[in-house]
Amino acid sequence: MKHIAGALFVGLCTATAVPAATQEITASIWFPDTYPLVTDGYQALAQALDQQSGGELSLKVYTGDSVLPPAAHLSGLRDGIVDMTYHAGTYTPSDLPADNVLAALGISFNDSMVLTAAVADFYLNDDQMQQMFRQQGVVFLGSYASPSYALMCTSPVVSLADIAGKKIRMPSPIHAAWAASVQAAAVNVPSSEMFTGLEKGQLDCAANSPNDLKTRSLWDVAKEVTLLDLGQYFAGWQYAMNQGAWSDLPEESRQLLIDSISDNLVTMTIAFEQSVAEALAEAGDHGVTIHEPGADLQAALDSFVAEQVEPMALEVAARLNVEGAADLISRFGAVYDKWQGLLADVDRDDAAALQAVFSDEIYGKIDVSAYGLN
Repeated sequence: MKHIAGALFVGLCTATAVPAATQEITASIWFPDTYPLVTDGYQALAQALDQQSGGELSLKVYTGDSVLPPAAHLSGLRDGIVDMTYHAGTYTPSDLPADNVLAALGISFNDSMVLTAAVADFYLNDDQMQQMFRQQGVVFLGSYASPSYALMCTSPVVSLADIAGKKIRMPSPIHAAWAASVQAAAVNVPSSEMFTGLEKGQLDCAANSPNDLKTRSLWDVAKEVTLLDLGQYFAGWQYAMNQGAWSDLPEESRQLLIDSISDNLVTMTIAFEQSVAEALAEAGDHGVTIHEPGADLQAALDSFVAEQVEPMALEVAARLNVEGAADLISRFGAVYDKWQGLLADVDRDDAAALQAVFSDEIYGKIDVSAYGLN
């Protein structure tokens, strides 16, 4: 058997013997098995690779923190503990500074398919982003974007008066700054700790995708949901590989992986959005009340996004010593605008049509004989 991962990983996990010709990519994603980025991301990708390679290229997926804790999904990848990871980039800002500058803009986006495409396109092709990945010894392969975040709370939060003083789990420093602007207290904990925080009263609300009502059973502890659109999270990557592991793959395996990821990003993003609709539709059966935000709360968010987000992204850049940050933001904005145009008339439920655009405009242009090899 050819294991792409190093001996350290072998010491952590027991692998089933496979024929010598088989190549196995080991992967870690710290979400639970029920999460869309796992079920419709990694697990679906593993099935596709197995089927399309005739069993010659496999993806062994480890979920939760069985191999790596959430914040170690960059260092563990860089060190070769596994070959591939999901990584939330805001956990490691000093290692991924340009990514964190762009992630600061997340509160202003609300189209996950456009955002997934734009991030993949930009991160695969922009010189500044590629230099950042090379410095970390990783090869970026695929993006993700969450559905729009909402507030999942233990008591109704509809107005500015309601939110004042609330302890809210926020996903980024920009979200935390908005919380402060409405007199709420941002709490920095991983999304894996939302349930416990809400259950024990350490949190009054959690800002995350509403699919977590179902996938993480938050509807057991958060009975009040406000559909205040707090933007989308896309920091880091859905798929990246250790540079050595990527280089060790034969060219035909790299091509199969690239083609499979291209299609997978579309079906994963569709499923992610569908998981939100399903959770909200079922929430009432679990005693959850769905609220629209009050006019004053919505106005406070709109004003913050319009006036504060880009200046604060530039502050992030200054803190992380990112040169040319204004140009970085401008370049990404141009790519995002391009994808708004490309997908404007494409049915968001037509996976085949979306996959064709992703292939034609992004992944079909990657030269696997050169990409990620220097």
